[in-house]
Amino acid sequence: MSNDSYTRHIPPFSDVLSELPPQFPDETETDVVVIGAGPNGLLAAAYLTAAGLDVTVVERRFEIGGGLATEEILFPGHYANTHASYHYMVDYLPPLTDFDMAGQGLRYHKPYGQIGGVFGEDYVYLCKSFEDSRDALARFGIDQADAYGRMATRFHQIVDEILAPATYLPPDPPVDLTQALQRTAIGQDMLEVSEMSALELISSYGMRDSIQATLLYSACQWGLSPIESGVGFMVPLMVDRGTQKAFIQGGSHRLASSFARVILRQGGLILDNAAVVEITTDGDSATGVVLDDGRKIRTRKAVLSTLDPQSTFLRLLPAEAVPAEVRDAADGWVWDKWSLLSVFFVTKGKPQWKPNPNNGMIGLPTPFDTILGFDDTEDVTSFFDSIEKGEIPKFAGHFTVETEFDPTLSQVEGEDVCFFQMPAPYDWDWDGRGDEVVREVTALLDSHYEGFAESVIDCVVETPKTIEQRIPCMRRGSIKHGDYNPLQMGFNRPSVECSSSRTPVNGLYLGGASMFPGGMVIGGPGYIAAQVICEDIEVKFPFDRPDRLKRYLDTYFPDGKD
Repeated sequence: MSNDSYTRHIPPFSDVLSELPPQFPDETETDVVVIGAGPNGLLAAAYLTAAGLDVTVVERRFEIGGGLATEEILFPGHYANTHASYHYMVDYLPPLTDFDMAGQGLRYHKPYGQIGGVFGEDYVYLCKSFEDSRDALARFGIDQADAYGRMATRFHQIVDEILAPATYLPPDPPVDLTQALQRTAIGQDMLEVSEMSALELISSYGMRDSIQATLLYSACQWGLSPIESGVGFMVPLMVDRGTQKAFIQGGSHRLASSFARVILRQGGLILDNAAVVEITTDGDSATGVVLDDGRKIRTRKAVLSTLDPQSTFLRLLPAEAVPAEVRDAADGWVWDKWSLLSVFFVTKGKPQWKPNPNNGMIGLPTPFDTILGFDDTEDVTSFFDSIEKGEIPKFAGHFTVETEFDPTLSQVEGEDVCFFQMPAPYDWDWDGRGDEVVREVTALLDSHYEGFAESVIDCVVETPKTIEQRIPCMRRGSIKHGDYNPLQMGFNRPSVECSSSRTPVNGLYLGGASMFPGGMVIGGPGYIAAQVICEDIEVKFPFDRPDRLKRYLDTYFPDGKD
């Protein structure tokens, strides 16, 4: 065909415009509006659309996924998972099987080596395989390997039988939960563990200080105080899951993309660049949302907010629609004890560990993350204490060479992407001391990796304030949308009135990280919200409960949950 002939087959541009779908109308109606296209919002929308509901997801950013972000921040040609790098709950996350995510091209991988801990001349190496971890620790003595084995077995039983299934069911009042857990020895053990601090629990096994320090950092790095009691049940969860971390081939954003495909295929709608400025109400009921450009979306069934409680109850809702006790709880909401500092690097070649025949590193596969910069358990404890007080006593944390596990993150042959991350306070002079951050972190890595400083091609610093700028509901860089403390966990998260997803405002539900059970891309809040909405509007939930949830309910709530 000649060029002229081809040109004659192109319709006039005016005809093309007339065939385009109309712009989203100024006013529309849907069954459910989901505020926020982060992991929980997308997960809930996937289930609600599968239930046959008309669902519209609204997201203020141009990009969906929230913390499921993979971005070319090291331009050009180098990508990094800027927020959710380690995925802890892939062995339990219901939508992975319900929606056959693997069949849609989503590939999770769990590295053999999970954690490396460098403390003096000791190198602690933990694997995804329980037996291999014991073998690696046996170099410190059979007694050390056995002590770790007792702890790991105990923690896994608590997680597998209780904590993991409970993640995907509405929470129970403390009295009811205590009575239920008394039914089994494992349940009684969890009640005992819950009253302990991370330091007390881990140190009770009498392990070598370097092993203890490695486990303590792993248990506390995302927001637990080593010395705070009352949230000890989180320690088995973080330690057990910390040795089962996975990543997504091609970047964390692929999970968000997979959810989006499910939602759209099932008839749902996702609007980006659509910031909600108001949740509309009629009396004591939520009726829809208003966007910042004036568009209005009315709801026939429900509004689901995945935002923090202050945004939902103090900013978006009219004051008269929110009961006083809910407003007071939102007003007193405590943000995370600390946030995160991440420093991303492009290096010429993969960082190579400096040979040291004394530390046992030789011949072991690179661990998913390596803990660097600490001396011992006391140093780890004092470090977290200083960070919580708003100080940075030293630059110490964990290091991951992302392209060691996912080469697709670098498009330039011979160049690799890695990052250093550490707990960090929000209120610190990040703007004035940026050069110090890069200098100190580079020096730390250079002390452990051969020629690291000379290999650096590019570097980007992501501070707690960057987190807040990127995702505003992570106020003060709160990656979990709120602190993990006894008054903000379980049935109290974010308040007694709202922890089960339902709120005192009829038709308004919560489904974000500030709701039970919490954050970290575990999927619990979104999954619970979808179940509760289906129950309330008398629509069948589209999938049967996983067997582990059924076993948990049969064991601990044989007469049913209230």
